[in-house]
Amino acid sequence: MELLLHARLHKPERMSNQEFFSAWKQESVAVLAGVKAGVIKSVWKVPGRYEVIAIVEVASIEQIDPLTHSLPLFKLGYDYLCDFEWTLLGSYEEWAQRLDGLAGE
Repeated sequence: MELLLHARLHKPERMSNQEFFSAWKQESVAVLAGVKAGVIKSVWKVPGRYEVIAIVEVASIEQIDPLTHSLPLFKLGYDYLCDFEWTLLGSYEEWAQRLDGLAGE
């Protein structure tokens, strides 16, 4: 099953740039390992914002929490920096086929 992950990071005023970007650098290593492993299908950094968007593939929804909690930002205790929004993605081709019935055709 594929999911859209929209991750927004929030840098607290009290946190130095070095600390924030050092933690993000560790996160980037894990994300690129996820790409290499095939769990992350695509990933983008939103220009001008502390945001990342990714397409993630999991076998079941139960994998989302362990996957999230295994990330460096969570392991380092920076989970308060993260706002993750997970959205299930369904096949548009399957939806288009169902539309025939829904449209009464």
